[in-house]
Amino acid sequence: MFENALAAFAGLGFFLAGLHMLSEAVRALAARRLRLALARMSRLPFANALAGSLLGAVTQSTSAATFICIGLLNARAISFDTALTISAWTSVGTSVLVFLASVDLRELALLALATVGLLYIASLHRGEAGRRATDLLLAIGVTLFGLTMLKATGHALSGSSWVMEFFTFASESWIYGFLIGFIVTLVMQSSSTVSALAVMLSATGIVPLDAAMVMICGANAGSGMSVALISSHLSGPPRQLALWQAAVKLIGSLIMLPLAVMAPETGLLQTPASGVSLPVALSVFFLAINLLGALLSSLLRVPLLKLMQVLAPTDRDLQQFEPEFIVDEATEDPDTAFVLARREQAKLVSLFPAALNPVRPDEPETDASLDNDSRQVLAQRLASEISAFVSEAVARHPTGTDVAGLLVLQRCNEHIFSIIDALHGYVRELSSLTGVSERERAICEPMSETLHLLLGLAADQANGDLTDAAMLERLTADRSEVMTRFRRQIVGQDAEFQSNRESLFVATGLFERLVWLVRQISTDFGDIATAAA
Repeated sequence: MFENALAAFAGLGFFLAGLHMLSEAVRALAARRLRLALARMSRLPFANALAGSLLGAVTQSTSAATFICIGLLNARAISFDTALTISAWTSVGTSVLVFLASVDLRELALLALATVGLLYIASLHRGEAGRRATDLLLAIGVTLFGLTMLKATGHALSGSSWVMEFFTFASESWIYGFLIGFIVTLVMQSSSTVSALAVMLSATGIVPLDAAMVMICGANAGSGMSVALISSHLSGPPRQLALWQAAVKLIGSLIMLPLAVMAPETGLLQTPASGVSLPVALSVFFLAINLLGALLSSLLRVPLLKLMQVLAPTDRDLQQFEPEFIVDEATEDPDTAFVLARREQAKLVSLFPAALNPVRPDEPETDASLDNDSRQVLAQRLASEISAFVSEAVARHPTGTDVAGLLVLQRCNEHIFSIIDALHGYVRELSSLTGVSERERAICEPMSETLHLLLGLAADQANGDLTDAAMLERLTADRSEVMTRFRRQIVGQDAEFQSNRESLFVATGLFERLVWLVRQISTDFGDIATAAA
């Protein structure tokens, strides 16, 4: 009996290790292509459900599929609505593994492993393509071999008194079976894996059909909870997408749970009556759970999204740094790309004055959720997306004068990157001041107010208001004489500047650089307006 138990756990080890190897092999082989294919497929009508099913079939993990959707959403490769549909249907694709557990795959497992051996003998595994093919075939062979071992040893384990006592206890109440499936899935983070194990245990007679069905319901609910727990650090739409996946899984499980609980009384899905084998019946049951979850969640989308918004409200401060105008399709037309990139750039510049709120006198810090470092990271990310969008548009039209405006936008974007860094450094240095004296305040406050005014005028100009362009040019004239006088005071022997001397010195230099950069983008905005005319 000990040998049978050891073989059973060895088969479980092969199965789980092979499943992990398979996931890694597929990810390394086609991760980028998969993302691109999903992004392109999602633009076709009625293709999101198919895209989600394919994603689930490839990853064989609802958690992994959900986080791929979150990555695509963050990269703006797909919209939020598209991500919801794809995510809802990923569980349908994971049914492939459960169906595989219901058929005899011993010959296929041996064929995959034999092919691996031949590749090694022929030294075809040394090249990049050969290595990837070898890894993929090895993962498939180990996974299927683990499944066959579990099936073979399951019949032997069914004769063990303690094994039967445990599962008899689990079968006494549907609550026990549900909790077993729920908890094990929380640990393994894969409902399809736990469901496949339930199929094999039922096929060997260890677990009754109704208990296996309840375990599958618990596994699906546990899978959704696993996604919700793993994504607890997220916020806004990514967190909402994870909670949506949890809701989809829970809806399907709760709808089918009464069917599983009442199966013994109704005789539904009993093998003698239907002529369907136990493994196939359980595989169909698993598929039905996920199909119902995907379909019903679509019908309940509006109330579910309202609930998601309550549980994971969108952070408005973060949302203002999300791209609002640029879309990938617009890169096909330079004129459209120019207009959209210009609007996105103007929105970004409009956010600069608020960055000075922490160091402005009598100005409450309205963006409490965004510290100086976070604001810099978000602004740089948006500027990078604008830059990538413009570069893509230019690359699609390498010749001709129709990209001249885009090139001016790209030049302006380089100055914007510099402003983001200089503004971050300026706020950091002034925020570090301690025990500020009146003389120090007399230097800092005018600098901050001047920068706020200049950045506000630049934002107006970026949005097409050129009425103050001449004034902005005068205000950004050379200030080296004034700043030199300030710096001489700071580096002098005056004890009043002793504790903050270094920070003040750096801040004055950054102020001077910011004034120069505002002058540069003011010139850029003039050129952009000319290109738009």
